[in-house]
Order: sequence, then structure tokens, then C-alpha cells
Amino acid sequence: MFEERAFRNLHRAFAAFFTLYVLIPIGITAVMAFSDDNVIRFPIRGFSVRWFGAFLNDAQWINAAWNSLEIAAMTTVMSLLLSLPTAYALANGQRGRPWLQTLLILPLFVPGVVLGISVAMGLGSVTVFGSELFGSKILVACAHTLWALPLAITVLVPTFETLDKSLVEAAGDLGAPPLLAFFNVIVPVAMTGIVSAALFSFITSLNEFIMALFLTTRDTQTLPVMLWLSLRSSASPQIAVASFVLAGSVFTAVGLAYAWYSASRRK
Repeated sequence: MFEERAFRNLHRAFAAFFTLYVLIPIGITAVMAFSDDNVIRFPIRGFSVRWFGAFLNDAQWINAAWNSLEIAAMTTVMSLLLSLPTAYALANGQRGRPWLQTLLILPLFVPGVVLGISVAMGLGSVTVFGSELFGSKILVACAHTLWALPLAITVLVPTFETLDKSLVEAAGDLGAPPLLAFFNVIVPVAMTGIVSAALFSFITSLNEFIMALFLTTRDTQTLPVMLWLSLRSSASPQIAVASFVLAGSVFTAVGLAYAWYSASRRK
């Protein structure tokens, strides 16, 4: 009895320590966003929301935020379109599967600077309908998909492996073509894994900095890139506001996914 209580208290203490370890840096950034100083300083000397107004009235910051959201959305769509059939094929196949999975997750182990330079050198000079691909949002989304796709596949393969294969067989016996059976039977049952894969892809793209630094221009730079460039030239609390907005976007995406998951469980 004593050992169980001690183990339970140790578990709670570790959970509390881990929670504080994660939340303290975010909390400090959030507090500095409300600073009344003209420079980043902690602890702050006074509270104010004037830097939020400066952020919202700065077209360059707002444009960077929208660029991040648009690129993250494109990355999510591209990642799902590629990972769904790939993960389903891997989950139902055995021949060469370990090698294929290793090959598909390999980009996760390649430094972002290497991927960014490679994409810039390989596709930077390509023109599509008379427009250069370099500096475009679609090129950044393609680069981000190199990291988002392996994560999506890692989530989706176990999801498809746990599905009842008799559902597909029953759909086939009822005359449904394979593609129709996949979207009408497999996708609804695997929706939790699909939403998780989409969430990983979205957050990966939203937070990515190194590849975006090599592939964006002034008009397409993302919020992390804007943060880095602003940090090198100034140290105003407006940077903390941008960090607060970026972290808030991540937490909002996670909260929406969790709300959807809770609602689906209740149903």
C-alpha cells in the first residue's frame, strides 16, 4: 500500500514537473507580450496591450501570419493526399515494407538546411505558367511536405493496421469498387488517425523556419522567418506578441482537434 502511494505521488510529481517545464517558457513569452517597455525585458515593469495594436496594424506582420496559415493549409492537403494511399498500401502489404517505410521517413533525419538548399537548387529555377517557382508559397509547402509526410504516414499506418479488414470485404461483396469502399468505409472509420495526421502536418509546417528561410521572399516570408529577421534588427516586445500569436495558433489547432475527438467519442 505504501509503495503504491509513493509511486502515485512520484508519478504526479513528475507530471507536474513536466507540465511546468513546458509551460514556463510559453508563459514568460506571453507575459512579455503584455510589456509596456520598449525592449524585451523580464520581469516586465508594466502591463500594456499597445504592442498587440502595433502588431495588428503592421501589414508586414499580418501578411507573414497569413502566409504561415496558407502554407500550413497547403502542406496539410498535400501531405494527406500523399500519405493516405501510401499508408494504406503499407498497412496491407508485407513485401519490402520495412525498406519502404525507412525510405519514406528518411527526410525526418535530414537537416532542414540541407532540404532547403536542395529544394531551392532543384526547383528554384523552374517556371510554372510563366511564373518562377522560387519564392512562391507552393514551393515552401512542397518543402514542408518533406517533413510532414513521414509524420502523417507514421500516424496512419498503425491506424489502417487496426481496422477490421472484413469491412472492406463486405463492401466488395455488396458491389462497391475498391476506391468507393476506401472513401465510404475506410476513411470514416479511420477519421481519428486522419485528423491526427492532418494536425501533425499543419503544426509542422506552421512552426518550420529553416527551409522557409531559404525559400521565401519578402512577400511570402512566414511568421517564424519574420520573427528571426526582426530579432536580428530589433528587440521590441512586438516579437513576443508574434511568438504569442504563433503559439496561440498551435494551441487553437490542437484544441479544435481535441474538441472534435471528444465530440466523436460522445457520438
